[in-house]
Amino acid sequence: MIWFVIIATGLINFATRISMFSGYSPKQLPNWLEDALSFVPIAVLTAIIAPAVLFNDAGMISIVDNTRFYAALVAIVIALITRSVLATISSGLMILWALTYSGF
Repeated sequence: MIWFVIIATGLINFATRISMFSGYSPKQLPNWLEDALSFVPIAVLTAIIAPAVLFNDAGMISIVDNTRFYAALVAIVIALITRSVLATISSGLMILWALTYSGF
């Protein structure tokens, strides 16, 4: 059974990838699909980052004594002001390290 699943997923993966190079796929996606796909990176990053920021090691939501939460707030403000990925990441990390090493 496991070999069937492995082979089936491999064939499905191959079929989806070869369809882009075979000439059978449309050259332009419909506008409604492009609009819907524009939200995918935001949704995926939110699903990855939100649990890492909000949940503590015990699996409970922690805001008051959570250094990651305050670093994320600063990073959000920096992102809104500068629109720079490098400035956002570096400021968030610096605040996180500063709060961690200060014993907050």
